Amino acid sequence: MENTHKPTGIAEDVAAALRALPAGNEFDVRVVHTADTSVESLTPHCRKHSHFHAENTLSRRVLVLISQGNCLVAGLEAREFVTLLVEVDSARSLKKRVTVDTCIEKLDTSGMLSSRMPLARQIVAGYLCSLQKYRKALNVPVVGVHLFARAQHEYLFAKSQDNPGKHILDDLALIKWWQRTISFALIYAMSHVSYSLQSNAKESSGEEAVAHKCPSEKVVAHCVIPGAEPNDAYTFTGAQSVTEAADRVDWKWGLPYPSDSLAHDCVLQFPDDPITRLLAEPHSRGWSVAMLLEMLSVSEECGSGHRAAYLSAWLPVKGVTEVLEPSLSEATADQGLLSLEDYDNVLIALFDRVMDFSTADAAAAASGRFIDFLDSTFNIKPVSASTTGPDVVQEPTTANQAIAPLVNDLTAVIRKKRKASAE
Repeated sequence: MENTHKPTGIAEDVAAALRALPAGNEFDVRVVHTADTSVESLTPHCRKHSHFHAENTLSRRVLVLISQGNCLVAGLEAREFVTLLVEVDSARSLKKRVTVDTCIEKLDTSGMLSSRMPLARQIVAGYLCSLQKYRKALNVPVVGVHLFARAQHEYLFAKSQDNPGKHILDDLALIKWWQRTISFALIYAMSHVSYSLQSNAKESSGEEAVAHKCPSEKVVAHCVIPGAEPNDAYTFTGAQSVTEAADRVDWKWGLPYPSDSLAHDCVLQFPDDPITRLLAEPHSRGWSVAMLLEMLSVSEECGSGHRAAYLSAWLPVKGVTEVLEPSLSEATADQGLLSLEDYDNVLIALFDRVMDFSTADAAAAASGRFIDFLDSTFNIKPVSASTTGPDVVQEPTTANQAIAPLVNDLTAVIRKKRKASAE
């Protein structure tokens, strides 16, 4: 290709997060993404109560890949949605609303990381930090962060389940890992953007600009395991009680919608999701949110002995717009941009049947082929990250409180058929 795709803002922010990992490691971050394109509404069967209703939903796809020593070690894929809504009620009052949501679809490691460290956690934190800055131009107060935590054999790296270096968590350990990771990532994104932009605000607007920081109030988050007893809620919603997350992230049990509301009117339906498949059934038209959750508990993907969870949180964005300089967000607009066809070709190459991450030699060969394809075909320039952090990355804690860190290498998002020990 003639065009050179420079690193995106996502790559730079993920690299910045990775630098906090234990010193002495070198990583390369590559990111490809599509432009915002029109897609079906996230609530396609919502009843229209207004006199006039117009809705347009845009979506872009994002793939983050991390390599160490020319070997792929981790990856994240997400899909972002922007919904533009215009309504005119019976009183002819015009209402406009913009919402932004991101769905983390895949997070995986290959088992080839040189040593145990919370690499996957830092990738999520860097991605949310970039998302907060990129979407701030839409002047939305928050960005919804959603995921369906379900253990599978592998998400991005073929045959990596057979790699002895891949650490595996069972269902419940994986859900707890995701809750801790989302809490950490939310706090990181809020504090990192606020801290990193204060010096820039001082130079451009004087000391008064420093007062406009990211909001410090609690962030609302939801976690629910279909089929789990309400008595199990504290295991998840109270898990952060000894860390700063208790002061900054307010975890609630359940889906983030009123339980007596019609599911079709409010529940977001993301692609390739159990909720979306259930609500596609004709007999679901009259289901409440509570009924939907009950049906999920006996579904093939969430019932029958399986444990999976829905997690949602809302990352503050509005406060960032008061501090960010335009140059810090505009640079993310066109860098690393691929067409939908080219993006699909990247995934096809990653999922090719010859890809094999079961052993060190096979993983090195597979990584080399894929990186050569990515760089030679699309000329994606990686961002390098030299780590400078302590031996173990500490999770944010309250002042003067020593807490043993939770080390999570999400070689753990996949569950082997044999039961593995939890962290």
